Amino acid sequence: MSYLRNSPFNEKDFPAFAAMRDQIGFLPNFYVAQTSRPDLIEAEVALMGTILLKDGALSRKQKEYIFLVASAANLSTYCVTAHCEMVRMLKIEGPDPEQIAIDHVHAKIAMSDKALLNFCAKFNKQPSKITANDIETLRTYGFTEQQILEAVVIVGFAQFANTVAFGLGTVPDFHNAKIKAALGEGEGAGQSAAHETPVASQP
Repeated sequence: MSYLRNSPFNEKDFPAFAAMRDQIGFLPNFYVAQTSRPDLIEAEVALMGTILLKDGALSRKQKEYIFLVASAANLSTYCVTAHCEMVRMLKIEGPDPEQIAIDHVHAKIAMSDKALLNFCAKFNKQPSKITANDIETLRTYGFTEQQILEAVVIVGFAQFANTVAFGLGTVPDFHNAKIKAALGEGEGAGQSAAHETPVASQP
C-alpha cells in the first residue's frame, strides 16, 4: 500500500478516519500510510476539510476541478484517481472528472471556470511567472479577491498532497484506466513519472 512499514492499527484509534469515511465515502490510502504519526493525519485532515471539503468563496466543484488539474499536471495518479472518485461520490454535475484533469480546455464548462483553471495550471507549473496581469484577468471574469486567494491555496495544497503521495508510494484507491493511460502507473508502481502527459495547454 505504501513504501513505509507501518504497524497494524485499529481504525477506532483514529477519529479522523471515521470522519473521512463520512465525508468522502472511503478511507484513502494516503492517510493509512501515515498511521505512525497520528498527529500528522489529524493536521492534514483538518487542513483538507478547511481548504477543500466544503464550499467557500469557490464552490466545491470549482475546488475539485482545481485540485484535479494541478494533480494531473504533476502526474499524481494517486491524487487524480482519488478525486475523480470523490467527484462521482458527491454527484457533482458536469463533464467526466477525467476530462477536467486531462484536458479542461475542451471540457464543456463555463468560460469563467476555464479561465480559473488556466490560471491554476500556469501557477502550478510556473509560479514565478505569475504577475498582476494574471490576477487582473481573473477579476475580468468576475472572480473576487477571496475566490482568487482560495484558488492559490488549493493549488498549493494539491502540490503538498501530490508530493507526500509520491514520497509515501501510495497505491491508488481505485482502478482508473483513463488516468493510468494518461499519467502512467503513478505512485507505488516503482516507475519514473517523468514522461510527457496530455494535459491542457497553459496560457
